[in-house]
Amino acid sequence: MILAYELSAQDDDTYMLGEQTYRPEEPGFHDWRFGVDGVPHPATCPTCGRRTDPDFVSQSFRVKHRRRDLIATYDGYLIASTRLRDFCVSRGDPGVFFVPLPADNAFFWLRSDRMIGFDAALRGTRLERHCQTCRAFYSVVGADPVMLRGVAEPLLEGFYRTDLEFGSGPEQCPIVIVGIRTAQALRGANFRGLELGEVTGLCRRGTPPAPPPR
Repeated sequence: MILAYELSAQDDDTYMLGEQTYRPEEPGFHDWRFGVDGVPHPATCPTCGRRTDPDFVSQSFRVKHRRRDLIATYDGYLIASTRLRDFCVSRGDPGVFFVPLPADNAFFWLRSDRMIGFDAALRGTRLERHCQTCRAFYSVVGADPVMLRGVAEPLLEGFYRTDLEFGSGPEQCPIVIVGIRTAQALRGANFRGLELGEVTGLCRRGTPPAPPPR
């Protein structure tokens, strides 16, 4: 049974955190960090290099592959074109909002404010290398296939994000999920670069995800 779809895109070959990096004196987690001259990027953990500011947007970021309607940065941002943003807004899709990019008014950061559980126990997800500074794990492994928790019936409309973020270091990001009808509408609009993967299976029953507070 198809429960929903995973929304993804091809890489833009860019980082929202920028291009400036340095090698820490004691690597520990990785042999480089985002930052300048030994000073960590203010949106990252100074010890492990994870992005710790969930709302960070660069003042200078610009999309490289500008013919696409949806692209992904290496550090976990889904970036939508004005065309895709306007389509979602006109439909009134719940759970999605678009953050302007200060240096690129043709694109927006696509985000969701509805959280849905990822069934880490059923998937066998691994949390690796705990950081004592930011109190999180440097690596979260096991996102594929997507297994949802508390979803017994197909999701129909709108956007969601998983409660777990996957990847290593600054690449960690949630998985964006869309309902079946929303996926059908997106597919029918022929957006460039937008990819939809089936989320299938019978998940453990539980309480359906609640809508965000108003």
